[in-house]
Amino acid sequence: QLPRRALRMPAGALKRPASDIAKTQELEFFSAWFCPYAQRAWIALEHHGVPFKKVEGLLPDRPGEEFVGYIKNPRLLELNPKGLVPTISEGPGTPPVYESLVCIEYIDELGSGGGELNVDGATLLPGSPSQRADLRLKADWVNRHCCSPFYQILVRKDQAEREAALKDLNAGVDELEKLAAAAGGPFLAGKQLTIVDLAFIPWAHRIMICKILERYRGPSFALDLSARPTLAQWLEKVFALPAVRATLAEPEALAMTYRRYADGVAQSQVAEAVRQGKAAHTV
Repeated sequence: QLPRRALRMPAGALKRPASDIAKTQELEFFSAWFCPYAQRAWIALEHHGVPFKKVEGLLPDRPGEEFVGYIKNPRLLELNPKGLVPTISEGPGTPPVYESLVCIEYIDELGSGGGELNVDGATLLPGSPSQRADLRLKADWVNRHCCSPFYQILVRKDQAEREAALKDLNAGVDELEKLAAAAGGPFLAGKQLTIVDLAFIPWAHRIMICKILERYRGPSFALDLSARPTLAQWLEKVFALPAVRATLAEPEALAMTYRRYADGVAQSQVAEAVRQGKAAHTV
């Protein structure tokens, strides 16, 4: 199995113009309303205005709030045997696209390749080849250091392990504050919305707006934005964007989906990996 970074779609890999693909058909977008990884791809689709049909790929295995696992859409499993979202298909005879950061790059190529589908022309990977590579590296770093610790805090049962994960999360967010301040804002990598922002937005929603960590692990697990003014301003900026607002779940409903993680009964692949001592980004 190739490492995640090796799965990135190379420029020019599409066999026909990106704008022609997106104009002639809807993408089949397998998502889950509560999944932050799927939300990354969803924001990119909304940002670029690429036509898509959103399909809930994961359905609760029990009614109401009693579910602990999911029944996976057969079509999703056909495209992606791991049954993970996001997964995107152009249709028969084309390879599926998955892994959330890879999906963002793919959607960006569709949305900005011909320029006709992107209202403001704003690619999520601007700049020279080396600058785009730097954005990919930063997005991967955010995924590892600002997103994965979220699950360690929720899933691990040992208090010392939870506190260690909180320390890691705070260190990651502090470094992100420095990077954003150095870039000059208003976005994490500078003046333009990029893949770096999309890498963190879903977790910012869960941690800073829905306050899931302090809800389930207590007030000592809250992140203090008063000491991170650049991120506080960034939060106001990105959550006012229509492409982001279109993807936001209601905070209370979203927070309730993480109760099973906190209670130790979640049966997702991420939860199982973290219980085994692995990081969420390795799934």
